[in-house]
Amino acid sequence: MDGTLVEFNLPFEKIREELGIKGRYILESIMKDSRKEEKLEILKKYEIRAARRAKLMPYAREILEIIEGAGCKKGIVTRNCRESVEIVASRFDLSLDFVITRDDAPPKPSPEPIKLALRVVSARPYEAITVGDYIFDVVAGKLAGTKTALLLNEKNESFAEQADFVIRCLSELQKFILDSNYHTQLLD
Repeated sequence: MDGTLVEFNLPFEKIREELGIKGRYILESIMKDSRKEEKLEILKKYEIRAARRAKLMPYAREILEIIEGAGCKKGIVTRNCRESVEIVASRFDLSLDFVITRDDAPPKPSPEPIKLALRVVSARPYEAITVGDYIFDVVAGKLAGTKTALLLNEKNESFAEQADFVIRCLSELQKFILDSNYHTQLLD
C-alpha cells in the first residue's frame, strides 16, 4: 500500500524515537519487545494519521481499474494495520478483492501474507505478481512463488536486480495485466 498505491509518509525517525527503537526495522523491533501491544498501538496511531493524509500514487486508480477490467483479482498485502488500509480504501474508493495486514499473518518479508492472499482468491503462485517498493515485498513474493515487480524510487535502486521486473510507474503494470498468465495482483 504505502509507497506503491499511496504516498504514506510515515515519520520513521519520530516513531523510532518515541518507541525507543534503535534498529532500522520498527515492526521487527516491536515484535521482540516486552511492551509489544503498547508499542503496536502507538505505531497504529501514526499509521492512521498517515492514512488520513495519504495521496494516491500516480496512475494508482487507473491501474486498479485496468486490473479489474481484465478480470484479475487485486488486493493489498501490507505490514500496516488494518485500520490504515480501511481509511485509505474508503478515502479513495478503492475496490479490492482482499486486504491482508500484519493482523492477519506474519508481516513481509515472510511469505505467509502472500500465500494467504493467494488462498483467499484461489490463485496459484505462478498466476500472480507481487508489486511493491521495498525489498520485503520482493523477498515475500519470491518465497511465496510469485513473480515480483519493484516500483523503483530513489531509495530502492540497490535491490532492483533482485526483482523479476522493475517498473518506474504503475502504468507499466499494464503489460503484465495483458499477459494472461497473471490473474492476481498483490500490491504492497
